[in-house]
Amino acid sequence: MFEVEADVRNNRLYLTLTGRMEREGLETAAHEAVDAADRLREGFDIINDLSGFTPPSPEAAKPIKRAQGELVELGVDRVVRVVDEETSQVVVHAFERRSKDVGYSGETAPSVAEAERTLEEESATGYASV
Repeated sequence: MFEVEADVRNNRLYLTLTGRMEREGLETAAHEAVDAADRLREGFDIINDLSGFTPPSPEAAKPIKRAQGELVELGVDRVVRVVDEETSQVVVHAFERRSKDVGYSGETAPSVAEAERTLEEESATGYASV
């Protein structure tokens, strides 16, 4: 299951991935995420809640990497991934590896609220240019 929300006011994209998703679901989620990001201004941030996500197969995960590349083209700045003690390190490392492959690095936070505080309190830019 997934949820996508574009917060135009704060120039932020919220993505939540939960459970185990197959390629078709990830294709849909990736497409909706890119469409939502297209409504934001260049320099937008992403909060990606992975706290309930189960790692997909490498083949099923291909849409994630494609979407990450498209988000770079749309002008993403900072990405904060929400992870908890239950989140597999496989998920965290896979998302980071794919994002670095397309040109950015992410941060992590233990909750969406903490991710929002990180983006509001810290004035670090340029993650998309790593």
